[in-house]
Amino acid sequence: SGGEQSPHLFQFCEDGFLVLEHFFTAEECDSMRNRIQSIIAEMEVPLHCRTEFSTKEDEQLQVQGSSDYFLTSGDKIRFFFEKGALDERGNFLIPKEKSVSKIGHALHAYDPVFKQITHSSKVQELGRKLGLERPVVVQSMYIFKQPGIGGEVTPHQDATFLHTEPLGRILGFWIALEDVTRENGCLWFIPGSHTNGISRRMVRAASGPSARVVEFVGSEPAYDESQFKPLPISKGGLILIHGEVVHKSELNSSESSRHAFAFHVMEAKDTSWSKENWLQPTPELPFPSLYT
Repeated sequence: SGGEQSPHLFQFCEDGFLVLEHFFTAEECDSMRNRIQSIIAEMEVPLHCRTEFSTKEDEQLQVQGSSDYFLTSGDKIRFFFEKGALDERGNFLIPKEKSVSKIGHALHAYDPVFKQITHSSKVQELGRKLGLERPVVVQSMYIFKQPGIGGEVTPHQDATFLHTEPLGRILGFWIALEDVTRENGCLWFIPGSHTNGISRRMVRAASGPSARVVEFVGSEPAYDESQFKPLPISKGGLILIHGEVVHKSELNSSESSRHAFAFHVMEAKDTSWSKENWLQPTPELPFPSLYT
């Protein structure tokens, strides 16, 4: 590994996150933003977002349906909306490009632009500097953080959702596609919080018609707000996120969006992916190798 990277890597091991400014070019960021615009232009609103609520039971089925839509999104490109963006008939209450909260979870596999970014030589080189031997891409998402309505993301650890044995095998790559500030909802981290394991897991519930599809085991502790450190970053910057570091983001209260593309990588060598994770590789999409 290159000598000049080692102070960085030391910082990553200390903090559980690492900011690499200007990792991607403005052109690369714009290519992702333009591609997402055309994906949205062609977007059909999913049926589960168009159901009219009538009875309590319908409402439960509706929630079940939407969790199903989420649970089977690992090998697809699917749309998730901000609260209050659609009426009960699935009509947009705001312009549709401002209604989407997230697109996931297989952009890296099925979209040529995002695939190219995910497997770009810079990313592969960084993986090698980090000592990853058999990294595979487990999921990706485009996050909009819309002006005024882009909701907060409460403090969490990524390994809560992407559990491995042993822990410490998940790494997030978070790319700012426009300047990220405290006002438009930057990420906040508790430095060093990646060393104590995880406090909670989201698992697939035992199946059965009445069972919830996923449930949480354990609980998120009350974190000391004063320990969080904001990480503003400029367009093209990359934040590396250790799977167990505690992080959050606030509501976007500004007039500008905060688009980001994120993907998660697992070191597959000597690692088992939990069968209880919501996200599972499928015959159509086994987790692809990061290295090409």
